[in-house]
Amino acid sequence: MRYSMRGVAILLGSAMAAGLLTGCASSGAEEGGGELRILANITPVLTKQYYENLVQPWVAQNKGVKVTIEVPSAEDVQATLQQELASGDVPDIVASNLDPVVAPQLLAFPEEDWVLDTPLVQENKVGGKIWQVATGAQIQSLVFYNKKAFADAGIDGPPASLEEFTQDLKALKKAGYLPLQTAGEWVTGAQFAMLANPQLLGSGDFYAQRNAGTATFAASPYKNYLDAYAGWIADGLVDRDALGLKYQDSIDGFTSGKAATYVIGNWIVPSIDEAAPSFDVGVFAAPSLDGRPAGQLGGPAQPYSILQASKHKDLALSLVKYLVSDKTAVTASLASEGNFRQEHPYKGSPLNQQVAAIHDAAPRLVLGTSGPTIPGGFGDELNKQVQALYVGTAPAKAAAALDSWWDLNAG
Repeated sequence: MRYSMRGVAILLGSAMAAGLLTGCASSGAEEGGGELRILANITPVLTKQYYENLVQPWVAQNKGVKVTIEVPSAEDVQATLQQELASGDVPDIVASNLDPVVAPQLLAFPEEDWVLDTPLVQENKVGGKIWQVATGAQIQSLVFYNKKAFADAGIDGPPASLEEFTQDLKALKKAGYLPLQTAGEWVTGAQFAMLANPQLLGSGDFYAQRNAGTATFAASPYKNYLDAYAGWIADGLVDRDALGLKYQDSIDGFTSGKAATYVIGNWIVPSIDEAAPSFDVGVFAAPSLDGRPAGQLGGPAQPYSILQASKHKDLALSLVKYLVSDKTAVTASLASEGNFRQEHPYKGSPLNQQVAAIHDAAPRLVLGTSGPTIPGGFGDELNKQVQALYVGTAPAKAAAALDSWWDLNAG
């Protein structure tokens, strides 16, 4: 079954073993070998072994070349890259979404067909230049839920509005479930953005308005969602000790059946499928303020950038070209997280197909907390302010802090 939206045609699928990759690389690389270091985003799905398997066909076609997958030494790829840039010991390739603030340190990709065919390439230009290319696209404003828990709580169907969602969470608590699964690390702020950004960005370019001084977070939908989130903490609808949990803990909490709902992007589908929970899993679009369909928060999936300081730019460019344009490599990448790309179908699990239906029905796609008009580090600041709600910071104060941070860092 094929699904499409805004020119994106997909056939979603469950996780594909990256070790099954076959096919030929498109070389064009420099002769004489060399070593490429890839600083990679490591997750429960995107493991070091995953990347090693992914690049192996290209390595086989480029004799004498070694590819080393580097696991971030700091809390995330962005922080590790900043440390390496400061030390001068930089990788050749970064496999992760990066803040545009580092774009001057990156090689501009040539505007060739293989580059221009990658998802969201125009939307993510910085200064008119292409500084990263993505393998696919994601949708993120999703709420996965335990269908048995909803039935036990007497909930007939997914909520459409934020108020309905809050009432459902209260009913789920009475039924004996942790209503909403969250965690610390980056998860807290990311989940908030997945819920709130479709509303924030659905009626114009909020970030441009914020830069122009004609809009504020304190008078935006963020304030409504911060109010709701603070209420969830006060009412015990999230774990008050959630900030001590890691990302993997949040996955385990949901798939074990303890938690009834989990806000996360489509990349979680293979992990849920692999866990094979004892209950049926459903998924619905993040509820809006007024109950009307909002957009879907989206972004580039499994993107790559090349450092200007790389000593093997031709090799790096050849490898990135393979990763984002070779059909077998792209299909394996998409399947690993359940991502999207036109004309790259793959077999889909039932949960994949539910996500595809939401993707198909969404009225628009909105981009996230990083981009050319957003100050670098905003996602980290948002995470900080959402986490501050757990220690008693008032929602109005958190919203005001976001405005203050923006004023200090924009421009």
